[in-house]
Amino acid sequence: MAIPKEFLREDKIRAIVVIKNLKTDEVYLYKTEDAVASFSKERFKLDLGMHPVKSLQSAYSSLGLELFLFEIDKEATKDEDLDKLLEERRNHWIEKGSRIYS
Repeated sequence: MAIPKEFLREDKIRAIVVIKNLKTDEVYLYKTEDAVASFSKERFKLDLGMHPVKSLQSAYSSLGLELFLFEIDKEATKDEDLDKLLEERRNHWIEKGSRIYS
Protein backbone atom coordinates (compact mmCIF):
# COMPACT_ATOMS: atom_id res chain seq x y z
CA MET A 1 0.00 0.00 0.00
CA ALA A 2 1.33 3.39 -0.95
CA ILE A 3 1.14 6.04 1.75
CA PRO A 4 -1.92 8.24 1.11
CA LYS A 5 -0.82 11.71 -0.05
CA GLU A 6 -2.50 13.51 2.84
CA PHE A 7 -0.18 11.63 5.20
CA LEU A 8 2.90 12.91 3.38
CA ARG A 9 2.49 16.50 4.53
CA GLU A 10 5.15 17.82 6.86
CA ASP A 11 2.88 20.02 8.97
CA LYS A 12 0.82 18.62 11.83
CA ILE A 13 -2.78 17.93 10.89
CA ARG A 14 -5.45 17.94 13.59
CA ALA A 15 -8.06 15.53 12.33
CA ILE A 16 -10.41 12.65 12.62
CA VAL A 17 -8.87 9.69 10.83
CA VAL A 18 -10.80 6.72 9.49
CA ILE A 19 -9.57 3.19 8.86
CA LYS A 20 -12.16 1.56 6.64
CA ASN A 21 -12.59 -2.14 5.97
CA LEU A 22 -13.36 -2.20 2.25
CA LYS A 23 -14.92 -5.66 2.43
CA THR A 24 -17.39 -5.09 5.29
CA ASP A 25 -17.71 -1.28 5.34
CA GLU A 26 -16.83 -1.25 9.05
CA VAL A 27 -14.85 1.77 10.18
CA TYR A 28 -12.53 2.72 13.00
CA LEU A 29 -12.38 6.42 13.79
CA TYR A 30 -9.95 8.22 16.03
CA LYS A 31 -8.95 11.79 16.82
CA THR A 32 -5.40 13.04 16.54
CA GLU A 33 -3.36 16.19 16.92
CA ASP A 34 -0.89 14.86 14.33
CA ALA A 35 -2.42 12.69 11.60
CA VAL A 36 0.93 12.03 9.94
CA ALA A 37 2.52 10.57 13.08
CA SER A 38 -0.61 8.69 14.10
CA PHE A 39 -0.92 7.05 10.67
CA SER A 40 2.49 5.43 11.18
CA LYS A 41 1.64 4.37 14.75
CA GLU A 42 -1.70 2.81 13.79
CA ARG A 43 -0.15 0.90 10.86
CA PHE A 44 2.71 -0.27 13.08
CA LYS A 45 0.33 -1.64 15.74
CA LEU A 46 -1.84 -3.36 13.12
CA ASP A 47 1.12 -4.83 11.27
CA LEU A 48 2.51 -6.25 14.53
CA GLY A 49 -0.86 -7.62 15.61
CA MET A 50 -0.94 -5.35 18.68
CA HIS A 51 -3.82 -2.95 18.00
CA PRO A 52 -5.94 -2.38 21.13
CA VAL A 53 -9.23 -2.66 19.19
CA LYS A 54 -9.36 -6.43 18.94
CA SER A 55 -12.14 -6.61 16.35
CA LEU A 56 -10.21 -4.29 14.03
CA GLN A 57 -7.00 -6.23 14.61
CA SER A 58 -8.70 -9.54 13.89
CA ALA A 59 -10.17 -8.28 10.61
CA TYR A 60 -6.87 -6.69 9.57
CA SER A 61 -4.92 -9.85 10.38
CA SER A 62 -7.29 -12.08 8.43
CA LEU A 63 -7.97 -9.81 5.42
CA GLY A 64 -4.67 -7.99 5.04
CA LEU A 65 -3.69 -4.40 4.39
CA GLU A 66 -5.06 -4.41 0.84
CA LEU A 67 -8.65 -4.40 2.09
CA PHE A 68 -8.23 -1.40 4.39
CA LEU A 69 -8.29 2.28 3.54
CA PHE A 70 -6.57 4.83 5.78
CA GLU A 71 -7.59 8.44 5.25
CA ILE A 72 -8.30 11.73 6.92
CA ASP A 73 -12.04 11.77 7.46
CA LYS A 74 -12.28 15.38 8.60
CA GLU A 75 -9.52 17.92 9.10
CA ALA A 76 -10.04 20.14 12.15
CA THR A 77 -9.19 23.75 12.74
CA LYS A 78 -6.95 24.66 15.65
CA ASP A 79 -10.00 25.72 17.67
CA GLU A 80 -12.33 22.79 16.99
CA ASP A 81 -13.11 20.35 19.79
CA LEU A 82 -11.80 16.98 18.58
CA ASP A 83 -14.03 15.00 20.94
CA LYS A 84 -17.13 16.71 19.57
CA LEU A 85 -15.93 16.32 15.99
CA LEU A 86 -15.23 12.61 16.57
CA GLU A 87 -18.77 12.09 17.84
CA GLU A 88 -20.20 13.96 14.84
CA ARG A 89 -18.18 11.82 12.43
CA ARG A 90 -19.22 8.59 14.21
CA ASN A 91 -22.84 9.61 13.80
CA HIS A 92 -22.21 10.44 10.14
CA TRP A 93 -20.78 6.98 9.45
CA ILE A 94 -23.57 5.24 11.37
CA GLU A 95 -26.18 7.18 9.37
CA LYS A 96 -24.45 5.96 6.19
CA GLY A 97 -24.98 2.41 7.41
CA SER A 98 -21.44 1.62 8.50
CA ARG A 99 -20.68 -0.31 11.65
CA ILE A 100 -18.06 1.11 13.97
CA TYR A 101 -15.18 -0.97 15.30
CA SER A 102 -15.05 -0.64 19.07
